[in-house]
Amino acid sequence: MKGRLKRNQKKRKMNKHHLRPKSRGGSKVQSNLILIDMERHNAWHILWGNRTLDEIIELLIRLREIKKSQSYEVHNQLKLNFSD
Repeated sequence: MKGRLKRNQKKRKMNKHHLRPKSRGGSKVQSNLILIDMERHNAWHILWGNRTLDEIIELLIRLREIKKSQSYEVHNQLKLNFSD
């Protein structure tokens, strides 16, 4: 399996992605770069636009908190409906 994975990776065109975009002050230092294939790189920008990794993480945490609060509200509403 590992050999096949390596062959598939070699076929894909790889691209350096800036975790903090160059347009927003990101540099070419190793800690700001990840190497991903072009398909995933394009998907990243479709999903997240020009957001930094920290902004994406913050957004996902906020969404998780909203989901938790909605689940709690729905749970309480169901509880009230069944107890009537």
